[in-house]
Amino acid sequence: MKQRILGLDLLRVVAMIFVIIDHTIVCGLGADDETMMHIIVGDSVLFFMISGAVLLPVEGSGVAFLKKRFKRIFPPFFIWSVVYLLLSYYFEGWTLGTLWKEFYSLPLKPSFGAAWFMYALMGFYLMAPIISVWLNNTSRRWVEYVLVLWALSTTIPYACYFVEFPQNIHDTVLSPFVGYLGYMLLGYYLYRYPLNAESSRYKTVAWAVLLMLAVVLPVRLYFFTEKYGLTYMLHNDQHINIVAYMAIYFILIIQVKRLPRWIEMGVTRLAKLSFGIYLCHTAIYEYVVLPHMYDCEWAMLIAPLATFLASTLLIYLLSLTPMKRYVC
Repeated sequence: MKQRILGLDLLRVVAMIFVIIDHTIVCGLGADDETMMHIIVGDSVLFFMISGAVLLPVEGSGVAFLKKRFKRIFPPFFIWSVVYLLLSYYFEGWTLGTLWKEFYSLPLKPSFGAAWFMYALMGFYLMAPIISVWLNNTSRRWVEYVLVLWALSTTIPYACYFVEFPQNIHDTVLSPFVGYLGYMLLGYYLYRYPLNAESSRYKTVAWAVLLMLAVVLPVRLYFFTEKYGLTYMLHNDQHINIVAYMAIYFILIIQVKRLPRWIEMGVTRLAKLSFGIYLCHTAIYEYVVLPHMYDCEWAMLIAPLATFLASTLLIYLLSLTPMKRYVC
């Protein structure tokens, strides 16, 4: 069994908490505040970075890698997808015809909102053996080259403030570099080439990121508010501010090597449950927590906490049963 790395486990826990916050904080926020929170927590993209750090480059046979990864994630994903369909059938008054139609659509259409990440993750698994051939035969500079082009692609929305620009980012010369694969490559890079806090490289990157967050973000939000409204084009995670926040979180958290023993044990346990918590938290929120939040003054705080605790308890109990491998 591989030795667990505290920094990675802590990243998994933080990523899980960020996802729950992003999906439940709407209870107490308006659209603009919700968008700001989304920029800060970044939805599921930290999980992409963790996957890149842990899995790239693929070791050994690509076929063996794919069998192992899909055997790990597909059964829980499929079972929870069916559970969500049944919940929608029961609570939302679907007909049997609608239920079957949605079931047959599962290969192409997620049955619950957070499942989009799973489809993207499985796509990454399919690509990982191919990318690994390149990573094993390239230099650090070429990886940096691709990351810079990907980062530039996340700045394209700024151009629409100043010039007539295609709103579809895929109409640009940087379209081959667009997508979540950049987050995975960034996670690989930051994990394989950790930034030393004492190095000039670290200080340069840190100051550049801080300036971007301190200057570019307010300017960007100002123009969004004035021209488009704050929520315009923000909820696809392909923006430089989200990239910057995620890079900062990753750089800082991955450096954590030691915590008090009882905290380390809790982090490790939560990290092991994080996949199951991710899969079930939407159901817990929508069908258990949310119905009690409509008239609650403290919904903004209670909803994320209640969803986290209830989801963790459910997955912990399921992890004690023979069903563990199929649900979490």
